[in-house]
Amino acid sequence: MMTIKQAKDANFWRNLNPDLSIEGTPAAKPGAGGEMVSDTPVLAAGSFTAISSSQTAISPAISPVSTVRHPVIASGDIDFAALSDRFWDEGYFVLHDILPVDAIDRLRAAIERLVAANLPAAMIYLYDEAWQMFASLRPLLSHFLGDRIALLPHFWAWHVNPQDQGRGWPPHRDYQGESAMGDDMLISLSLWVPLCDATPENGCMYVLPRSFERWYDFPVTKPQDVALQDVRALPAGPGTVMGWRQDVYHWGGRASRHASSPRISLSLEFQNAAFDPLGDPLLNMETPPGFHTRLALIAGQFEKYRHMQDMDEDVLRWCQAILKT
Repeated sequence: MMTIKQAKDANFWRNLNPDLSIEGTPAAKPGAGGEMVSDTPVLAAGSFTAISSSQTAISPAISPVSTVRHPVIASGDIDFAALSDRFWDEGYFVLHDILPVDAIDRLRAAIERLVAANLPAAMIYLYDEAWQMFASLRPLLSHFLGDRIALLPHFWAWHVNPQDQGRGWPPHRDYQGESAMGDDMLISLSLWVPLCDATPENGCMYVLPRSFERWYDFPVTKPQDVALQDVRALPAGPGTVMGWRQDVYHWGGRASRHASSPRISLSLEFQNAAFDPLGDPLLNMETPPGFHTRLALIAGQFEKYRHMQDMDEDVLRWCQAILKT
């Protein structure tokens, strides 16, 4: 495990994944005279557009550090009528071939480097490209959450290893409270993005569609409550975007040791900022937090989600040390 000093050094992470950037700056490379230079300058503070406190409840303590790229999808690329019809009936959607494969491949390769270095996959959120990928989905998010979108400080990355029969998270709901008002106003939404093929063999996602659950005589609170024939597997390839209401019952499968590759994926949660914050602090979708804030946010995820998967004790101690510094 790396030292605290290394963890707090952005260049340590830039050098680990030189194809990605942190705060707009990639890893430095040797110049003609042997000096270290960067292909991309640090972005000037004036280039940022923060959402003001009058527009949303996003914490003013989060300083913006890097702009996002133009959306990779346009409203005309999606049949929103059909998407909404299924979403409000079953509680989720699956959109295939939405994200550019080259961007997905870079993130997948970066997570593989992290894991090869015995570092958690969730450290991918130190890099701009992880935040930019989700920000590029604004047309999709705006359709469900309106124009005032905030990032919840809840995110994770998975590298489900078939060699040790790794698994995704057990059955759960992302939020125990209200996720929508009626059948036409969404409060919060989870997005899940596979960076490689996610299959039943390597632990794809499973859901209990709301169209089935609404006929149950009791609320589902544990796996034994679910009729097995109501379970739906959601295999998907890289470039797919999945989304679900935060009250949808879902889980990740266990990987078979016969699977040909690990399941690598990312998730981030969003809310309509017109409603009271569901997490603290809310983050600006257009301008993600600075490096040190990202590091602290990531460290906080490990303690938050230790009940969802086995956590290495060394990683937990490292995260606690980061939060204390």
